[in-house]
This record gives sequence, structure tokens and C-alpha cells, in this order.
Amino acid sequence: MTHHALKIATASVALVLTATLAPHTPRAAAAPSDPLPSSEVSASTQATAPASPSVPLTGLSEDYRRVQGELDEATARAIELEDEIEALEADRLALAERVGVTADRIRRQRTEVEAAQARLDEARTRYRGRLVEVYKRGAVDPLSILLTADTISDFFARASVLTRLAEDDGRIVSDLSVAAADAAYQVTQLEELMAQDRELQRVLDERATALTRARAQQEELVAKLTAEAREALAATRRLNAQTRSQWQSSSVPLGTQIPRATATVDPYAGLTYVCSAYMPRTYRSTGTSWTAVCSWYGPGFHGRTTASGQVFNENDLTCASRTLPFGTVLALTRGERRVIVYVNDRGPFIAGRDLDLSKAAAQALGFGGVASVHAEVIVPVGQ
Repeated sequence: MTHHALKIATASVALVLTATLAPHTPRAAAAPSDPLPSSEVSASTQATAPASPSVPLTGLSEDYRRVQGELDEATARAIELEDEIEALEADRLALAERVGVTADRIRRQRTEVEAAQARLDEARTRYRGRLVEVYKRGAVDPLSILLTADTISDFFARASVLTRLAEDDGRIVSDLSVAAADAAYQVTQLEELMAQDRELQRVLDERATALTRARAQQEELVAKLTAEAREALAATRRLNAQTRSQWQSSSVPLGTQIPRATATVDPYAGLTYVCSAYMPRTYRSTGTSWTAVCSWYGPGFHGRTTASGQVFNENDLTCASRTLPFGTVLALTRGERRVIVYVNDRGPFIAGRDLDLSKAAAQALGFGGVASVHAEVIVPVGQ
């Protein structure tokens, strides 16, 4: 690439940087109040909610990709490595958060296991005590006890005592059975969490190794670049840093109500989707769709930083994806339920799962565990 062409490419990167990161208004904070039903939103709410998104939705990055194609091979590879490093760092951040949350859950679960074991020990002690008591009294024939009653009132009194003894014995056996089942369940939960922790740690180590390797390769490559090529790389880094800052500033303050609204997606006339009132109301399909296996996350993550830099809010309509760019908007459908979410995090890191939805998004689709959901990439009309 000539000196003049590289200067043009560098200037183009700066131009895209400026266009992509134009000043924006952070999300307006609605006054906290009771959440609105997801299917309803008042006219006043729709009127006061921001008309344009404050999250950096994807789209302008394609202009940047075209500029990248104008750079020489070494510079293009350096920028490509920068993208790889950014992606690996996002994975590392998301994994670190999940490791931290899992560690907290393991500590709480160990407490549950200890409490369940204590209840089981208590139930066993009562059960053994009852066996010893019966043994000391010797074999008791309930029928003979009833038949040796002298009067009718004595008969009913003995029958009442025998009934209470039988009920007590039944409760002791039942309590032991319940305590044993609960203890086994709590241990199983702990084992599953520990297995998740081991897998998360494995993937985290894998990403950390890849990140170290990419940074070393990048350092070697940068040493060979011209001053202008380094400026093009610096522009990329500024873009990444400012985009992350934009994500951070788009966070909804915790405790703030996130109003719901409805949106439409072309060409699905007549269908409406639940969306955040802070998001656009009209979209068009890109034609990219698939069946996604979705889980959800919320407890333990609420208030933590996502891989994009935005603070996770379990009441917002967001999701985590391992591969989709941050800011990608998805229309999700499950039966008659439809919701619009955007990608702001990395995950899930469990084999066989495609998306991790926020608690609010999972609730909008009506599931609480793992579910198959129709996912489609959409973009706001006009983009």
C-alpha cells in the first residue's frame, strides 16, 4: 500500500470512529414504580420513552470492515488480531463473572447441604429413639389392648392412644424419608455446581491461553508496522475503548423501572413483539433465523458488568451469545409469545445451549429452565 493510500485508510478509520461513536443520550431513567404488564403500555409511557436506542446497535461496523479491506496485509492482520483480542477479552470477562457467581452459589449450596444433613441426622435420631422405645416395651398387640378394655369408654380411650402412636410413628418415618430425599437433592445440586465450575475454569484457562498467544503475536507484528499503520491500529483501539464506554453509559440504573412497549417486524404484519420502551418500535427481518436452545440467568448476575461493558439488569430484555456481535437485535418467538432482545453479553458456556436470556426475557417467553425458541436477527427500520 502506498503512503498516500494508507493515510486515506487511516483517515477513513477515524471518520467511521467518529460516526459510530457520535454523542448519544444515555437511557432516560423512569421513576421506579410497579412494573407494567408486558402486553400493555400506556400512551403516556410510549410518548415519554426515548424514541431511539441508546445501546450501540450493530450496523455501522460494516463501514469499518470495508475500510479495513483497504489496508495492507500486515496492517489488516494487526487489526484482525485486535478484534480477536477484543473477543477473547470479552469471553474472559464473561467467564470470570460466571466463575465468581458459581463460586458464590457453591458456598451457599454447601450451607444448604450442611443444613439438610443436620435435618437428616435429627430425623434419624428420632427414628432410632422410637425403635429403641418399641424394643424396650416388647412386642405390643394392639388388638389385645383393645379387647382387654373394661368399658366402652376405656376401649375408645385405648384406641385413641394407639392411633396417636401410629400417627407419631408415621410422621417419624415420613420425616426421615423427606430429610433423606432433601439431603440427596442438595448434594446433587452441589455436585452439578462444582461440575459447572470445573468446566468454566477449563474454558477460562483456554481463553486466557489464547489471549496471551494473540497478544504476543500482536506485539511482534506491531513492531514491524509503519507509523501510519500503527495509527490505523490505534484508531481501532480507540473505537473499541469508546464503544465499551458507550455500552457502560447505556446501563439502566438498578432499581429503575424498564417500561414495556410493543414493536413490529416486517414482513410479519399483524404480529407484535414485547420490547423495552427504550428500544425502536419498528424492525425488518434480515432473513437469518434458527431454532435456539435458550437458558436464562439473573440471580447472582444482577448488577455485575457484562462482557460488553453494560451493567447486567435482569429486568431488561437482553441476552448473551457466544458469537453474535454486541448490539445484535433478535426477535424471539415461543408459541404465541414474542419478545425483542439485544445481545450485550457472552455465554452460555454450557454445551448444547445457544443463548442465555435475561430473567425478564425468559419470563416474557413463559419458561423458567431451558427451552427451544425461534430466533431471528432483525434491524431497526432505517438502518
